[in-house]
Amino acid sequence: MAITVLRDGAAVENYLAGNTTVLLLVGYGQDRTTDAVMSALCALVPRNKVARTEPYGGAADDQARQLLAPIPQTDRACLVLLQGVTVLDVLRSTDIEAHGARWARTHFEERFLTRLAGS
Repeated sequence: MAITVLRDGAAVENYLAGNTTVLLLVGYGQDRTTDAVMSALCALVPRNKVARTEPYGGAADDQARQLLAPIPQTDRACLVLLQGVTVLDVLRSTDIEAHGARWARTHFEERFLTRLAGS
């Protein structure tokens, strides 16, 4: 499944415009194990509801991280569930490392997919 790539801050703002619930993959691209898990989770989401930033230091990544600044432990890759610019939930790569892929999928299905399906 192709994920929409957001390359700059304006693309992030346009993607988050309105009040729709979407999934954003931020900081993707450093750790192959967690990247594979996060990609598999993104594949469960309808294409028009999932995008990713250019990883680590790109303009889109910087813009997304400004939204995440109040949330602890977002310095690495994470999946962010957003409604407009409001952060609803975050799944961090460190969570996946700590609890494993099976836990991450269950967590994602319970907390993310139900919200994405309802919007």
